[in-house]
Amino acid sequence: TIFKDTIFTNVAATNDGGVFWEGLEKEISDDVEITDWRGNKWTRDSKTPAAHPNSRFCSPATQCPIIDPAWEDPTGVPIDAIIFGGRRPEGVPLIYQARNWQHGVFIGASMKSEATAAAEHK
Repeated sequence: TIFKDTIFTNVAATNDGGVFWEGLEKEISDDVEITDWRGNKWTRDSKTPAAHPNSRFCSPATQCPIIDPAWEDPTGVPIDAIIFGGRRPEGVPLIYQARNWQHGVFIGASMKSEATAAAEHK
């Protein structure tokens, strides 16, 4: 999905044309050179993070290989699950299931996400 027509913001760049952020250390070889989000040379021993804490990417849904063929059908597509992602307050379970659709709507309407680095003006 992300290999073309994707916008990355505040991530580090690799000399082989890729992107990098903290947590991907095992995904790249040691000989790859990394430039941090500020344009400075970065190594695993650097004292500053390679990517901004509020790094993001955006990619067209049409590029998703597993999207439902009827995803733009005006009558909709069957929904078996709704998955929310984001930072959650401490003590909130990572996964839980609604008892029924009404309960699911209530859960979705009452969800709160933790503030990101951008919201905290960092």
